[in-house]
Amino acid sequence: MNLVAHQYLSFGERGIQIGNLLGEIVKGNQYENFSEDVKTGILLHRTIDTFTDEHEIVKRSSSYFYESQHKYSPIVIDVIFDYFLIKHWDKFYKDSFENFKKSCYSLFEKEYDSLPKKLQETIYYLLKYDWFKNYSSIEGVQKTLKGIGNRSKFENNLHQVIPEFEKNYKKLEQDFLEFFPQLINCCQNYLGITSDLKKSF
Repeated sequence: MNLVAHQYLSFGERGIQIGNLLGEIVKGNQYENFSEDVKTGILLHRTIDTFTDEHEIVKRSSSYFYESQHKYSPIVIDVIFDYFLIKHWDKFYKDSFENFKKSCYSLFEKEYDSLPKKLQETIYYLLKYDWFKNYSSIEGVQKTLKGIGNRSKFENNLHQVIPEFEKNYKKLEQDFLEFFPQLINCCQNYLGITSDLKKSF
């Protein structure tokens, strides 16, 4: 899953949200250097990634892109599933996506100086180019994946994803709607919480 989903799956706990960000770069047992709530967020990030990568629905979704994207197929699904999360936001969250986005951005700005430089660079561009908004449109998905492709050290076709996305749109949407509630349940179990899917955290 990508940035929007990771933030959503932190359930409004600000320390866990920051840990979920740090989970992008914190490796091994380095998580032990952080406060308990941030540590929980880092480990939650890993739980989300493992559950997602091993899930049969996600593997099925990735298979639609294997022919053109090969090993980059899971990255494509990460971004596309954020797109579908935003599209179906009202199914999972009582408050608007715009308010959720503003809350996340405010937190990122507040904690910016305390983040590692590598993550600061990511947050700088996220805020400058409004990445969360980009994930909400097919054009934005293309822009996002093209950017990832340009930053990759290896040759890729990420700039050519959209035809396959549009061809398999309905199947991908159904896959997301089947998978995401299971991921929510996984994260709630991990954190020891229960809530209505449409709770405002």
